[in-house]
Amino acid sequence: MRRPGSLQARLLLVLLLTVPLVWLVASLAAVWLAKREVDELFDTQMALYGRQLLAIDVHEALPDDTPKLKHLLNGADAGRTDSGDLGLAVWDQQGKRLLCDGRGRRFDYQPLRRGFYDEAGKDSRHGWRMFYLTAPDGSRLVAVGQKQGLRQEMVWSVVKAQLLPWMIGLPLMMLAILLALRRELAPLRRLAGAIAERQPDDNSPVRAEVPQEVQPLLRSLNALFGRIGQMLEHERRFTADAAHELRTPLAALRVQAEVLELMPDDGGRSHALAQLRLGIDRAGRLVEQLLALSRLDPLPGPQSSAPLDWQRLAERLLAELSTTAEQVEWKLDWRCAPQAVLPLRGDEALAGLMLRNLLENACRYGPADGVVELRLEEDAISVLDQGPGIPPQWLERVRERFFRPPGQHQAGSGLGLSIVERVAALHGLRLMLRNRPEGGLEARLERAE
Repeated sequence: MRRPGSLQARLLLVLLLTVPLVWLVASLAAVWLAKREVDELFDTQMALYGRQLLAIDVHEALPDDTPKLKHLLNGADAGRTDSGDLGLAVWDQQGKRLLCDGRGRRFDYQPLRRGFYDEAGKDSRHGWRMFYLTAPDGSRLVAVGQKQGLRQEMVWSVVKAQLLPWMIGLPLMMLAILLALRRELAPLRRLAGAIAERQPDDNSPVRAEVPQEVQPLLRSLNALFGRIGQMLEHERRFTADAAHELRTPLAALRVQAEVLELMPDDGGRSHALAQLRLGIDRAGRLVEQLLALSRLDPLPGPQSSAPLDWQRLAERLLAELSTTAEQVEWKLDWRCAPQAVLPLRGDEALAGLMLRNLLENACRYGPADGVVELRLEEDAISVLDQGPGIPPQWLERVRERFFRPPGQHQAGSGLGLSIVERVAALHGLRLMLRNRPEGGLEARLERAE
């Protein structure tokens, strides 16, 4: 993908291309309109001259060497007139020239012509615009001619009068646009400088005066800094809690290893070895849960999406747990057809991790010979145990990581429900905990609103 260039350069390039192009189109339009107006003006004058010539009573032919206007004025100011660019002639019915002026002596008698005609010359400037008009009784024919070059000069005079200020002002306008563009983009450069100077751990909102169009970007940037700050704080707490929780089982393992060295009899060594294995299992379980949370936290959603087979998943988990807790009675309660259980698409491995944690908690905190029931319904999945439940004041806090209610003696790390809640959130579910009236705890997974 091509890297975007400078915004200032791109805007300036667009303006440098657009403004001259618009100016060129406007110039062409001005030329066209000026030519139209000049043609209309001169055609009107030629028609007026023709009508006036018809009103003159000319009975005798005038000599062809009629002096030019500048000779008749005898050195007076002749203005900007030039009789060579305009000509007129009058003929009688037999084609005899009665009157001519300027180039009119070169006009041909054309008795059949009426109105305007364009006669080509060696180039566009030397062509002629002709107007023929005949008397009502056909006794006379008038021709008025004008050089096309005169009209072109008039057009360009009008156009230059209009466009010359633009030709002078266009470079000044482009310079003003460049300065204004640099001035308006200065807040963005200051914003970039402020962000570049921030410390990595500075998550405070950026304060900068920016244009209204950039305000949404600044708000989104500040919101991102806030989320990053929360994530870093969460990671710091998680690391501190994990270090604290790992310290206890590691210290216990060290003690058990020292006891094992000091035990003189085989019975004592066997007991110390069993405790050592128990501590190793607990530390291994804690590390597994920490790794699971570290994988789950950054996920925006399930890594795979497929219809979940709750029947296969439930039967497999109960079979695995039955071998480790033989004294517990595992009960699978179908409240609907297996294919109708909480229709859900997601990651089967994560769903299994979620359900396993709920079942292991029910087994761990219930009585040794109790019953753990897995209830599957169309709108929810519930795990019910016969344990002492959770004091009402701790029902919400048990979801927190590493939190364990006071007075609890069962082994655990306080991460199981956190894992369950995180996996549930990834699948659009929520975890509900309630103490059962007949005793025990119900952990219920249902769709989030």
